[in-house]
Amino acid sequence: MDNYLSARWPKGPGAPPPPLPTGRPDGSGRGFKRGARRWLVPAVSILLVLALLGGISFWAVTAIANAIAQAVPSMPDDPRPWVSRHLENSSSGWTPDDLPWGDPDPSVELSPQPAGPVLSGRELYQAALPTLVCVETTHSSPFEGSVGTGVVVDRAGYVVTNYHIIDEAVKIDVGLLDGSGSLFSARVIGFDEEFDLAVLKFDPKGAELTPARLGDSDQLAVGDWVYAVGNPMGYLLGSMSVGIVSALDRDEDRSGNALGLIQVSNPLNPGNSGGALLNESGQVVGITCAKITGFEREPGESIENAVVLEGMGLAIPITDAVPFLNHILATGKTWRPAMGIRCQAAQLDGRKGIRVAEVTSAAAREAGLRENDLILSANGVPVTSLVELRRVLYRTGADAELTCVVLRNGAEHTVTFPLMDSMAQD
Repeated sequence: MDNYLSARWPKGPGAPPPPLPTGRPDGSGRGFKRGARRWLVPAVSILLVLALLGGISFWAVTAIANAIAQAVPSMPDDPRPWVSRHLENSSSGWTPDDLPWGDPDPSVELSPQPAGPVLSGRELYQAALPTLVCVETTHSSPFEGSVGTGVVVDRAGYVVTNYHIIDEAVKIDVGLLDGSGSLFSARVIGFDEEFDLAVLKFDPKGAELTPARLGDSDQLAVGDWVYAVGNPMGYLLGSMSVGIVSALDRDEDRSGNALGLIQVSNPLNPGNSGGALLNESGQVVGITCAKITGFEREPGESIENAVVLEGMGLAIPITDAVPFLNHILATGKTWRPAMGIRCQAAQLDGRKGIRVAEVTSAAAREAGLRENDLILSANGVPVTSLVELRRVLYRTGADAELTCVVLRNGAEHTVTFPLMDSMAQD
């Protein structure tokens, strides 16, 4: 995916954004609509796409200043807002081997807990602040680095953050938000670049850590109040913002992340990446990771009359992330539980499900799964979208069995077979 910002943002207060991109964002789908006058053929010019909300690059100030000085190029062909999540390949030759690595620990396991009583904003903030750290990375090139947020998930010093914060890093430090200013060297236990997750470990050197309480993101509903706590701009440590859940299950076509993200109205800014999205009980229900912003205007309309897109933050649902985090904690690697099929959402005989286009797994074929079967449920959970099906697979795990109810020739059939790890097949 094109990434004209390199997913970076300059340190310091408010540098103007770069000129409009000429490239065409990847993906499919329709643009946002607004007003009778503008919804026929909207022209959306993207000023800013921050998938690296947490990455504050110390070298980007000059580059963006030079870009601002250039003339505004022509409007892009595709008017849709978009999110770019991954940095382009570095010319420095950086690889993940250059990260400081630590060893996994299978004894550490995370699990969401039932919601507790509703807290006031003050109580919620006071409980959340000790569970957060500032994550600072140093790159191999001079004066390059990133700053973001991390969530402490274990007293031994394990931290969950976004992968894009540690991308291209050769040194990682974390600092507690207790005002002491002390930094601790951190190591990477593992990461999942596609899902933008990373697990770090640091030695607190006798400091008493407070692990975050993980909630059940499945219980969120549109309209629920949520709070984001992080380190916007990298130096406004421990800032909290409030908003509501705007949408759930924003799939990869809309958000760039196959987990199905939570869309929120909270103000999110560079430095919030890797921070906590909290429910009203003060539990972490998401890891803030991105925002979508830009503006739209009609052809020939001046920039001054354009409408700015705001209030579209994104967070990784913690319940969906936990299976991957636990696998990383246990093995140092991520995984992809998979059925071994090609499929798409479809409707047959008035029933919605997932149509099997091709069966590539010998185990699934031997169990009786066939092309053109319509999967109605997986392990007892109805599935009508790819996000719903993936959610079941990821929570079931590779090598575990999946039982599907499929519709074939007007009759229902039950098929059971083991899942595989598609990443292990590469």
